[in-house]
Amino acid sequence: MVKRDAVAALLGFVALWPLAQRALVARFAIDPWKLGGFAMYATPTLPVLVGVFAPQAGRLDLLDEASLPAEARTRLDRFRVERVALGRLREPRDAARAILAARPDLHGVVLVVQRTTLDPRTARTTASRERFAYDRSILEE
Repeated sequence: MVKRDAVAALLGFVALWPLAQRALVARFAIDPWKLGGFAMYATPTLPVLVGVFAPQAGRLDLLDEASLPAEARTRLDRFRVERVALGRLREPRDAARAILAARPDLHGVVLVVQRTTLDPRTARTTASRERFAYDRSILEE
């Protein structure tokens, strides 16, 4: 009886997981090639770009990432990798904190995340951007 229930539960999970994975992809922009579902066969792998900007006098100046210390660059690179896999479930707060800690001359930092997706209606790629603005107060959290 226990074996039969275990097998039924496993088969139920295997049958329902692709639907759950597809819902996670649609809701949180998780990479369809992650989490072992069938959504990966419905879309190509498309890049996620992250730009780091410093707000200066009403405009955003692109920060040269090469000028950041290794720890801040490592956190930023880790964010990029995790953002591709986890989508909107992963926010850049720790990367922003590391950048602000490394650059005391900055009053704040803005990270812009651009995700390219395939529009199912037109079969064309579209880009969407999310902007994350942080000031020095995150260092006190």
